[in-house]
Amino acid sequence: MDPRSERPWGERLADEGATAGDARSVRSLVGDALKVVRGRLGDIHRHGIQPLLDEAAAQVRPATLRDLRARYPGMDDDEVARRLIDRAAHTAGAVALGIGGALAAQEAVALVSSAVPPAGGSALGTVGITALAEVLVLFVLEAKLRADLGALAGQPSGSPRDLVSGVVSEVQAAGGWTKLQGRSVRRALPEAAARRLAVQVVRLMPARFARIIIPEVVAPLIGAVFAARLAVKQTRAAGDHHWSELRSIPRTTVTWGSPATHPSGGGPARDGNGHRAGPDGRSHPSGWGPGPSAPSWPRELPPPE
Repeated sequence: MDPRSERPWGERLADEGATAGDARSVRSLVGDALKVVRGRLGDIHRHGIQPLLDEAAAQVRPATLRDLRARYPGMDDDEVARRLIDRAAHTAGAVALGIGGALAAQEAVALVSSAVPPAGGSALGTVGITALAEVLVLFVLEAKLRADLGALAGQPSGSPRDLVSGVVSEVQAAGGWTKLQGRSVRRALPEAAARRLAVQVVRLMPARFARIIIPEVVAPLIGAVFAARLAVKQTRAAGDHHWSELRSIPRTTVTWGSPATHPSGGGPARDGNGHRAGPDGRSHPSGWGPGPSAPSWPRELPPPE
């Protein structure tokens, strides 16, 4: 719980990500994620970051349809969805680019202050904590995007497990670590130390996010450029795919027990299930089964009380 706002940290991060519009707000978002990771570092060492993602998913709250209409007046659903997806993708790219600069500074300090940088040892150090905080931010951004798109489409929000599964699942996006490996890059940390840290961090996060994070760990300044492009591409692809799925689901409203009249106006009243209704609007036994003009097979048993 956030002691300042008395709101769950996952809900606060989701709201910060949804309204992030400049470098300052992005830094605030990353800073809050760093506090969460530092406070749960023992659990992360033992179980990885997955439990933290589960907890964040349970705390993310979708915007209401009224809020979305007020935020984007006069736009149809597809236009609102495009704005939501673009904002989330832009924020994800800004986070990746900013994290790359932070990691470069941290690794440079580690290189100057020690012959064997702490980040390459058994502990994660500040570099590893920053990388895991980025994973948390990217996850919350996509989780909030999926929740808001669901609200826009009039669909009920899924379970936290479904939300985690939807975000962590692979998306089709090229580039990132694979391209970076083929380039000659001067690294701020010795290659062996950077790769040892990369191996440690990879074990603690889903592979989907490792493709974005690891280029920044091994070659922060250049890797951040690839990571930012990949973060934008993945977030946009995931948002577009989820919205297309939501648009294919028909919006249905189910009502039970509401009285209905025969289309011609002269027939008997019927309840919401099509059965003949009594004067009080409730289903009457005489209306169970087929009508008088139906074939003479055995009548249906009445539904249990």
